[in-house]
Amino acid sequence: MQRGSGSPRDFWEREQGSALRSVAPAPGRTAPARGGPAPSRGRPPQSVTPAAPVPAGPPARVGGTVAALVVAVLTLLPPLLGAYLGVWFVLLGCNVPGIVLGVIALSKVPDADEVERYLRYTWACNLAYAALCVPVVLIVLFVLAMALVLGY
Repeated sequence: MQRGSGSPRDFWEREQGSALRSVAPAPGRTAPARGGPAPSRGRPPQSVTPAAPVPAGPPARVGGTVAALVVAVLTLLPPLLGAYLGVWFVLLGCNVPGIVLGVIALSKVPDADEVERYLRYTWACNLAYAALCVPVVLIVLFVLAMALVLGY
């Protein structure tokens, strides 16, 4: 069995439910040229209407969007830990924009371009939070722990 070029376009342009098919024609038939019309055998050409539309591209990146949203929600752990320890001002460092943008990205799932855009925004918020807020929260918690240990 000979396989196609293996490009993603070949995968998405295949008929639904079809497996990789043999390229060799059935006995007694000749294969039509790639992209050319099928040879007629004395019958008038019939219009072929596909049962289902062929997808134009891959579906929106739902898995990546869910992962970005999960990371954004996990960034709530340091502020919640600080609030539990009594340092309420660390709640100001919550990654609320990342969570909101992750939810918006999931709500735009049918539109792949919108999902990609909001997915980029969500990861940007997650990375900015990790670069800016996590060190500040850790320093505040360290200072609090040292104050407790030293008895201030």
